[in-house]
Amino acid sequence: MDILSLFTDEHPEWGITEIARGLRIQKSLVHRMVKTWEDARFLRQDPLTRKYSLGFGLYQMGILAARRIGFTTEIRAILKRLATQVEATVYIVVRDGDANRIIDSFESPGLVRIYSAPGTRIPWNRGASSKLLYAFAPAPDVEQMIRKFGLIRHARKTITSPGEFRKSLKQIRDRGYAVSDGEGFNDILGIAAPIFYPTGSLMAALQTTMHSAGLSETRRGEILSAVVATAAEITDLLRGRPSDDAG
Repeated sequence: MDILSLFTDEHPEWGITEIARGLRIQKSLVHRMVKTWEDARFLRQDPLTRKYSLGFGLYQMGILAARRIGFTTEIRAILKRLATQVEATVYIVVRDGDANRIIDSFESPGLVRIYSAPGTRIPWNRGASSKLLYAFAPAPDVEQMIRKFGLIRHARKTITSPGEFRKSLKQIRDRGYAVSDGEGFNDILGIAAPIFYPTGSLMAALQTTMHSAGLSETRRGEILSAVVATAAEITDLLRGRPSDDAG
């Protein structure tokens, strides 16, 4: 457990050598211990940096613990309310190595649904949540992903020019939300807003996804406002204070 205790908001990633130095133990022992935690999905390795961060096995255990204190129940109630309000499925998405991952979701109550289960991996440059996650990522991370994986076309409107992609990320960072209209999938609208840790760093993207056909500009604006307000409400909840917009 000493290895897991090293991972904090201030130092979320550790290499094998760093862990060995931090715990003052041999690298060969660290290798074996890290492999055990990685197999249990308590640690995951970034394919770009080769460093380790906390994995989704711990997240799943945290879900069980959080349910006992009502924290996750409260957040899921917020997700359910948003799904009902915008009549679309909502997701919480995080970066996960060379892709992004859905870690929580709530289905739309409507008849026409677009749904991906928690645990689903998303290509790094597909959709609103992916753009938002990299809009708030360090610039070197973005450049590494462009160099190593490129900007794959997923739909007719996918941005495949590095220059245009960088410009789009800056616009998202400046305005505080991302919109993908036919960029991830043809005829699908995605809107995402940031959820922040109490420290101010980005935790996740909150996204809602729906068919774009028949949506008026007024309705799009309403959905955008609801997503941004909900992400801010969850951020405030994580910081331990009620949102100005909450009940």
